[in-house]
Amino acid sequence: MLKTCLIFFLLAVSSCGLQIIYREDDSNKISYEKELATIRIQKDSGRLTQELRNAIKDTINPDFLEEDAKYILILSLGKGTSGTFITSTGASGRNRVTLSIDYQLKNIATGEISAKGSTFVADNYDVQDNRFGTYTADQYASSNLVKIAAQNIRNSLVNDLIEIKKKQEKIIQEAIISAKAVQ
Repeated sequence: MLKTCLIFFLLAVSSCGLQIIYREDDSNKISYEKELATIRIQKDSGRLTQELRNAIKDTINPDFLEEDAKYILILSLGKGTSGTFITSTGASGRNRVTLSIDYQLKNIATGEISAKGSTFVADNYDVQDNRFGTYTADQYASSNLVKIAAQNIRNSLVNDLIEIKKKQEKIIQEAIISAKAVQ
């Protein structure tokens, strides 16, 4: 019984389609850490946008690898604050902060958009009696949301880079096949 369960477990795990993205072996020589380090982020004004830019920099290149730029990441940030618990007088006891971030990954050499995506994050905070307390709570919630959004964008970028690499390999394979057909 134990052998049967072990065999079933090994078959299930080996066929799940799990792909380790950071491992380098002979068949896949790309290092996604190095590939992520080739992304530069377009500068933009605004405190929250700068926080997002710095958080993404820290998540895509935590080891501060020096690589030549291949891509530029263009970010579009939208922030909204709305009341979630409205009293009969129209006052709100809690506010909801939402960040909507769209991104485009542009190839520097060709100028074409290689990938695009978006992420949406939200959080709540208590409305304080004084305005400064509410402002501080809003800024704190926004800063925390920026860190979560940076992780989401990093994960999306890894998936996008995998797809870009697959497309490039497919083009190379098709070129090899067509070159062999011509001979």
